[in-house]
Amino acid sequence: MKDEFLTLFDSAKALVAYIDNESVFDRAAAGGCSGMDFHLSDTFYDLIVNARKAINDVEDVSEVSITDGNKKKVLSLLDAAKALTTHVDKEHAFDKVKDMGSVGIETYQSDVFVEVIQKTNNAIDEVEKKLI
Repeated sequence: MKDEFLTLFDSAKALVAYIDNESVFDRAAAGGCSGMDFHLSDTFYDLIVNARKAINDVEDVSEVSITDGNKKKVLSLLDAAKALTTHVDKEHAFDKVKDMGSVGIETYQSDVFVEVIQKTNNAIDEVEKKLI
């Protein structure tokens, strides 16, 4: 279980770091003067904060395993990562915007963002398999 948990920890941490560093949003609205306003919904913001807290709670992963009394921390990280990736998928969170001129804009996920999401989803699946 420790290997799977470490993978989950690393991938969740990478996802939150990517969201923080690459300006990932889940909302876009007309900003006036033909501009656009990209922002985080309250839900997305709260999910990021929860994931960051769960990551910080288990920062010393060398001491964490599912059997040593830290099950609550492991499950908290699992739940936070799962909620965050579910929201990213469901709400089509994006890190790239393409200006299509008079047609408008297109928001999309870069290949790198998709890869980070997939790694986190795979890690979630592996931990869940071990818990069953």
